[in-house]
Amino acid sequence: MAETPLSPTRLRHYASTNAMKLLAALALAYTFYFCRSLILPLLLAGLVALFASPVVRTLSNKFKVPRSLSAALVLVLLVMLVGYSISLLYEPAAQWLQRLPLLGTKLAEHVDGMADSFDALKENVLPGGSSKESLKNAMGSGLLPVLSIMAEATAMMLFQLAAILMLTYFFLVFGDTLLRNMVRARPSLNAKKNLLSMFHTIRDDISRYVLVVSAINILLGLTTALVFYLLDVPDPLLWGTLATILNYAPYLGPFLLTVLLTGVGFIEYQQLSQILLLPGVFLLLNIIESQLITPLVLGKRFNMNPLLVVIWMFIWGWIWGAVGVLIAIPLLVCLKIIAGHLDIAPNWLILLDDKTVS
Repeated sequence: MAETPLSPTRLRHYASTNAMKLLAALALAYTFYFCRSLILPLLLAGLVALFASPVVRTLSNKFKVPRSLSAALVLVLLVMLVGYSISLLYEPAAQWLQRLPLLGTKLAEHVDGMADSFDALKENVLPGGSSKESLKNAMGSGLLPVLSIMAEATAMMLFQLAAILMLTYFFLVFGDTLLRNMVRARPSLNAKKNLLSMFHTIRDDISRYVLVVSAINILLGLTTALVFYLLDVPDPLLWGTLATILNYAPYLGPFLLTVLLTGVGFIEYQQLSQILLLPGVFLLLNIIESQLITPLVLGKRFNMNPLLVVIWMFIWGWIWGAVGVLIAIPLLVCLKIIAGHLDIAPNWLILLDDKTVS
């Protein structure tokens, strides 16, 4: 039976509705972009609180430690752990930054070896002066703008870090109180029970995801550091830490670390097989983690379409930079869990699924 075509009035209604939804999405994206100094600390504090809340609840409920003291102890331990890690990694990271011009010089030498047959092209791309010297200068001086930007952003970063710590503390101490007050505001006992059950389920699912993914990323980092140590790679702990952090951004993070390790190979080795050994080993470890361990531990419930995952990370990278790329996937999973429990936007949840129809 043929479907009845929509009337012009209905078509205009659908078109106007979709246009309004698109405008609302753009307005929301620009709101997140221009209000990032306010919204980003809130989201980061919420994610850290989800990570630390099981420990705080255990100390408070099982060992009868006051919740305010439990939250303060957990935050102090986290700050000490992060500070100690930074103190260990600062010197090797600074040394590698100083060696970046050496990488640029080596790359320029490799390029210059093939440049004789492309003189005309090089004159068009790099006009004026020696193209070899221009290429070396470009690669050797590329670090200066990065250092300038980092220096200008230090004050804002410290302020936001203090705001994140303060907000995390209040989330840990008063989050459950806010939840109880929201439950008390419900009109009936059945509504109170449903709301409480839903909140507990959402909180537990998100906490489990954050904890499991963090444990998997730490395991990947430790394995990377151990393998690089056995291969006698300089500063294996630095590369293991980067593997842990960058793995929060699937596909993009491992790709970036692969590029960095290829540069390390150029600096440390001469033969092509040795240069490709480091990125090859890391890619093998990442494939084992992403294709075997993570799906086995998390199950298919958290699997998502890789294309939409990458697009989502690019969007949040545009909005919030590198931090947006790192928290994009945890944020997407949190939104997926909440939408699934509240039955919000079921069609979008279907789009996120990575199942293929045979």
